[in-house]
Amino acid sequence: MLKEELEDQVFDILSLWAGLFNGNPEDVIGENGDLQPRIRVWSAAIDALTSFIRCFVSSNLAASGILLQPVMLYLNRALSYISLLAAKELLDIKPEVDIFIIRTLIGYQSLPDPMAYKSDHSQIIQLCTIPYRNASGCEESSCLMFLLDKRDACLGPWIPGRDWFEDELRAFQGGKDGLMPCVWDNELSSFPQPETINKILVNQMLLCFGIIFAAQNSGDMLSLLGMMEQYLKAGKKQPWHAASMTNICVGLLAGLKALLALRPQSLELEILNLAQAIFKGILIEGDICASQRRASSEGLGLLARLGNDIFTARMTRSLLGELNGITDSHYAGSIALSLGCIHRSAGGMALSTLVPTTVSSITLLAKSSIPALQIWSLHGLLLTIEAAGLSFVSHVQATLGLALEILLSEENGRVDLQQGVGRLINAIVAVLGPELAPGSIFFSRCKSVVAEISSSEETATLLESVRFTQQLVLFAPHAVSVHSHVQTLLLTLSSRQPALRHLAVSTLRHLIEKDPVSVIDEQIEDNLFCMLDEETDSEIGNLIRGTIMRLLYVSCPSRPSRWISICRNMVLAMSTRATAEISSGNDSTSGPDGDSRFNFGDDDENMVSDSKHIPVQGHAFVTSIVGRNRDKHLRYRTRVFAAECLSYLPEAVGKNPAHFDLSLASRKVANEQASGDWLVLQVQELISVAYQISTIQFENMRPIGVRLLSSVVDKFETVPDPELPGHFLLEQYQAQLISAVRTALDTSSGPILLEAGLLLATKVMTSGIISGDQAAVKRIFSLLSRPLDDFKDLYYPSFAEWVSCKIKIRLLAAHASLKCYTYAFLRRHQAVVPDEYLALLPLFSRSSSILGKYWISLLKDYSCVCLHLNLKRNWNSFLDAIQSPLVSSKLQPCLEEAWPVILQALALDAVPVNVDRNGNSEAAAENMSASSLVSGYSMVELESEEYQFLWGFALLVIFQGQHPALCKQVIPLASAKAKHDGDTPAEDTTSPGLKFYEIVLPVFQFLLTQKFFSAGFLTVNICEELLLVFSYSIYMDNSWNSLAISVLSQIVHNCPEDFLEAENFACLVVELCLGCLFRVFHCASAFSPVQACWEDLLFPLFVAAKTIMRRFQPKMQKHLHSVALAFLLIGYKFIRQASTELSLSKVTDIVKCVNSLLKKLIDDAPNLGDDAIVHLRNILCTSLDELADLTKDCIEGIHRLHNKRSDLRKLLLLKLAFSIEQIVMLPKIMHEIQCLEGNKDSDPIYFSVFKFCTDCMLTILTDSNLQVQAIGLQVLKSVVLKSNNMEDNSSIVFFIGELVGGILTIIKNMLMKSMTKESVVIVGECLQVLMLLQTVSKESDCQRGFMSLFLEAIVMIFSASEDNCSQEVNDIRNTAIRLVSHLAQIPSSAGHLKDVLLLMSETHRQQLQGVIRASVTLDHSVGETKSVAPQLEIKLPGPLEMRREDNALPSATQVKLKQQSEERYSSPLATPIGTNNDDMEEDEEDEDDWDAFQSFPATKNAAETDSVVERTVKESDHDESISSALEISTDNSQQYLSSENHNSINNSNAEHSEVATEILSDCSGDGGNREKILCDLAVEEVKEISTKIEEHVQRRASTETGNSEDAEGSIDVAGDDEQQKESSDNKVDTDLVLDTLPHVGLSDTEHNMDQEQH
Repeated sequence: MLKEELEDQVFDILSLWAGLFNGNPEDVIGENGDLQPRIRVWSAAIDALTSFIRCFVSSNLAASGILLQPVMLYLNRALSYISLLAAKELLDIKPEVDIFIIRTLIGYQSLPDPMAYKSDHSQIIQLCTIPYRNASGCEESSCLMFLLDKRDACLGPWIPGRDWFEDELRAFQGGKDGLMPCVWDNELSSFPQPETINKILVNQMLLCFGIIFAAQNSGDMLSLLGMMEQYLKAGKKQPWHAASMTNICVGLLAGLKALLALRPQSLELEILNLAQAIFKGILIEGDICASQRRASSEGLGLLARLGNDIFTARMTRSLLGELNGITDSHYAGSIALSLGCIHRSAGGMALSTLVPTTVSSITLLAKSSIPALQIWSLHGLLLTIEAAGLSFVSHVQATLGLALEILLSEENGRVDLQQGVGRLINAIVAVLGPELAPGSIFFSRCKSVVAEISSSEETATLLESVRFTQQLVLFAPHAVSVHSHVQTLLLTLSSRQPALRHLAVSTLRHLIEKDPVSVIDEQIEDNLFCMLDEETDSEIGNLIRGTIMRLLYVSCPSRPSRWISICRNMVLAMSTRATAEISSGNDSTSGPDGDSRFNFGDDDENMVSDSKHIPVQGHAFVTSIVGRNRDKHLRYRTRVFAAECLSYLPEAVGKNPAHFDLSLASRKVANEQASGDWLVLQVQELISVAYQISTIQFENMRPIGVRLLSSVVDKFETVPDPELPGHFLLEQYQAQLISAVRTALDTSSGPILLEAGLLLATKVMTSGIISGDQAAVKRIFSLLSRPLDDFKDLYYPSFAEWVSCKIKIRLLAAHASLKCYTYAFLRRHQAVVPDEYLALLPLFSRSSSILGKYWISLLKDYSCVCLHLNLKRNWNSFLDAIQSPLVSSKLQPCLEEAWPVILQALALDAVPVNVDRNGNSEAAAENMSASSLVSGYSMVELESEEYQFLWGFALLVIFQGQHPALCKQVIPLASAKAKHDGDTPAEDTTSPGLKFYEIVLPVFQFLLTQKFFSAGFLTVNICEELLLVFSYSIYMDNSWNSLAISVLSQIVHNCPEDFLEAENFACLVVELCLGCLFRVFHCASAFSPVQACWEDLLFPLFVAAKTIMRRFQPKMQKHLHSVALAFLLIGYKFIRQASTELSLSKVTDIVKCVNSLLKKLIDDAPNLGDDAIVHLRNILCTSLDELADLTKDCIEGIHRLHNKRSDLRKLLLLKLAFSIEQIVMLPKIMHEIQCLEGNKDSDPIYFSVFKFCTDCMLTILTDSNLQVQAIGLQVLKSVVLKSNNMEDNSSIVFFIGELVGGILTIIKNMLMKSMTKESVVIVGECLQVLMLLQTVSKESDCQRGFMSLFLEAIVMIFSASEDNCSQEVNDIRNTAIRLVSHLAQIPSSAGHLKDVLLLMSETHRQQLQGVIRASVTLDHSVGETKSVAPQLEIKLPGPLEMRREDNALPSATQVKLKQQSEERYSSPLATPIGTNNDDMEEDEEDEDDWDAFQSFPATKNAAETDSVVERTVKESDHDESISSALEISTDNSQQYLSSENHNSINNSNAEHSEVATEILSDCSGDGGNREKILCDLAVEEVKEISTKIEEHVQRRASTETGNSEDAEGSIDVAGDDEQQKESSDNKVDTDLVLDTLPHVGLSDTEHNMDQEQH
């Protein structure tokens, strides 16, 4: 059983040993009965306990503490049993006792820390020192074979064979009583019972002794070393002396190696000296075996590492001193090896000063004529060179001379000497490195030496020759060309010796990593595949595969076509070995050049195939024409590997875009850039071979071909077809892809092929390749749907349990991906959804009941796995056996890929179960479905419990922490294709930047629809939890903000009123909205030049903010005192940042909503106390400061701009108009607040605000820029006109009345200068303001006073222009005459006019009477159909778009309002003034002027007057939608006037309104000169740009409406309860329609032009 399956039952497993090792050991041993079977049971139990320790204790140190105690108890009991059994000395059961001891000692050795069983050390030492205390009764240990350093194996006695099997055979000793191999051992011997029990017992005692020795303190170590020294001295003349020395070497070597792992600090000098003496005592014996000499030398090296630098240097000098005058060649060789071991263990800088002495001393020994001494000396010198590094450079020449001298003096040609010299040369190459230039003498000598030793063709020398090539590749890459290296290595690939083949392949891999370009040109791929096909050694085979894969990844970017060809031939060729034969003229035993050294003889043991007939043509094998003695196919495993290499091809080509862009690749080929070998140009060949593999006769190879097709679709799905615009390149391969899918999804397909087919089908369906082919879509969908019918019966008895589970996951993920892909069209491209995917929607709806249950069950299983929930008793899992750790670990990667798309698919158009439970009719349910669902079909029906699970799962994903123990995510994210809102249908969410929230936040959008709020699935608490998550993540990137804002908007729009009454919820909503606005404002310029990138972020946020303020409860103001101020200030900040008229219109809407909120707060202020009033006053004062700064900045910006036609200038004028209107309305609001506070004469704030606003307006009106003046006058005119609808407009009239002096000054200054077209416009605007003040005033004294001021202005105009007859003067006179004429038509105004005339001086009165006479004459001269009013030169900017985000009405209502609006546009705003010639008596010219004026009749009847009044009120309502400030100065009843309100206006106001309407007509039209003025003041450009923006915004509004309807269905984006209530009361909601009307100042003609443009 695997470890994962046992982890949950580890304590139950531990309890299995309790029955065997409980009770008193003495009682257990003393029981009657046969001990032999019990001992055997104990041995087996301890053996199993050792396996448990290795599995659960040693591998998991963190959890080993709690498991160690019972393990230690069991081992201690076993040790006690051993002690009692040893005391009885029962010879008949000695073999069983020995095995019991062996198992127990192995168990102790498997524990990670020997200090954990320190209490047992004394008993273990007593047991393990038996080989020293009773040497005669113990065998010689065989542990040195694996304890000694393998790098010194060439010294004997165990010289490595050509492979591991030969080494094992040589080591086999055999024993009839040896231990049988255990089934759970990791490494089993090839030969049974290789050693006797006695030898194994000694080995385990000595190894355990070494571990215990390392864990002792200094005193105990000295005691043990002393015992060993005495034992060595006492046995010198005993027959077991040789065995005792070996056992001492084993014990000490094991102890020193254990010390290196346990003790980083140095040992005490006394211990080091004693151990050194023991090793030297063994070496001084002289003629001892090689293993003992190697062990003692290596032991001295370990002592150097365990001691300090002083001890090491002293020991080295001592050994060097002993070399002088030494006569024993064995001892001298041992000293040379010891010096090398010391340098290897503690070399480097520590012994750099002793390197020259060591090298010279060992070199002298190497010159000896004794071969054995030479071999040991050369090896000691080798170790010194490898450790010395650069310190040895100065001795290179002498060492090379030594090597040549040895080779030249050698007569018998000893292979071991040649091998030693070769190793020396390779060490020198590593030291010299890049300095080994091709022409240097060092390189020449090294090359000569290697050539000489390799001439013998012995395996050992050939190995050093190949290693020489490897050293050159690693350390001197420029010494020899890559071509030469490859040629040398290719000759070795077919060697019989595994070591040579291994070294050659590893060297080739190094060469590929060092110089891939040069190796690519050598084209060795065929050679490596040929070698792989013949290789039988698994280790070398894995190395070849790794080398081929490495070559694939480095060569594919430049030569993908070659790899396609190679792999195709390997996979599909019937025979690659019998395509040609070697010419009979060639010697069968020679190479191509007759060189017999390439023939390594027959392979008698069939380890590799015969290599006689492998030709070497140039530098590579040409395997396509390779002759063989036998005709057979490539091995199956080779063909499978070639297919796997092909499957890696799309990834191996790299990230160069030319490989995946057909147009780019074609341009590069045409320009002859690079090689011209691009993967996109080989798509046809790649798909062809992939399709052939997917339908090959070998079923196990088919999944590879299908996966390759999936990779091709992934890489090339978006590549356009250059020959068919609008189509994809892969569309021409539909037949192959669909055929592969059909074959893979066949009912007879195996699970691996079926899984690959599901992935390919998903990619084909969601890539757009088969778009437009309805038959193909239906076919694949039917193939995907067919397994659903037998979903529960999907089971493959020949495979593991998790295989069928994986198929189920893939199948559910395929359906989820297809649904997400279809909805991606619906949510973003609703108008262009392909018909073939629309046809799938009803199919999804019908299968949702089944799929929904499966999807939810799968997510529940996955959540239990991720959270490590132990619910086995009451958890009815959906996937079989997923409770098993093994099964869950196998399914984990697949689940990580599937859960994102499954989660999204569940949420798409999900509805509460029994949506019609309130008794609604079936038709009503259908209407709800069609209007509120993105697809028009209800999908998964969620019960409350299921909804809560989905909500919790999504919340966990978005706010998950880190696993406390494993430091990994609770719910990890792997590759998946999740389609979320805003993505194109083909976007792959495996992109590196994908975040969890990009998957989960769109899910929340569907879980927060009105349907779930209405069904009661959502509560305040869970909404607050989600908002808290948003508050923690507010400083994330823009993609998070965009999605989170959308979800926040959903909550704000859809939550019930009682949610907003909850304090915490309301606070969280407001804080999040303000935080997001602040975050966006400080990220960068809030409105960047790329406006589209901000529309999805800011505009939805503005909509949410407006909705918050509309639904804001004034009674919550005591908890949220700064809400209005915060929104107001952020609105002003964004107004400053706005860079387009569209963005400005969006921001001004925010300020309008804030003003509406302030209006509510002012109305409720008496109920909230004095603190609320003071707070409101502070808000308005702060707002005034911001407005003053904004106004100043706009004026300064206008002055700095010299281009009157620039867009920036127009934008500044828009901002200025907005700020002026706000400033004009602020005094009225402050007056209302002062009235709330009562009469506080001592409070100067109102008067300070009044004076501040007055000064601001005078500054604007007297500005040197005429456009600034004109904007100010137009705003004043608009405010005066709208004030007519107020019950009390005295504060407005009073404030503007304070500006009359400035207005008259403007007129005077204009008249004193030379009149221009601009002057005419400004003076006309001034006169209209004065006229409106007279008409809207409700007090008789005010009317008379303003009439007097108006007439004074008229007199001023005519007096100043008596001698001037220019066109401009005539224009202004005509304007004045028309205004006087209109006033004279109103009875009340005519009375005030007469009164004022009577009070004037005779001169002024006569002058005005002339004006009146001229007005009468002018009226009679104007035709009935001709407009008499001049067109305004500068007009207030109109709204730029229909406020689609405020669309709270049903679509039918919107159409009706639009039609009404068009009808309104089709009729003029003011009826042209007509004249009654029948009532005029032209023949009475001799009568007095005043009598003629009084006899002038009215030109309109009562009905016409009422019509004008109604139109005036509606136009005033339209201005109210533009002027946000007015919203806080009128009641709600005045904001939406009904017909009853219109009829209740008194006659005086009706007369004034009539005049106001005609004034609007005066501001519209006379062509000619007015058109020139319009051009000069750039008004036409404003109108043209506004028209274009209107068209653009209406198109965008349509798109946004589509998105909002798709995302939410029946959600009304900006609807609020107040509007719905008013609509139910038959009050016309004019905001939506009137927002599209022009502002005050547009003529009738301009209205009609706007309609035509729309």
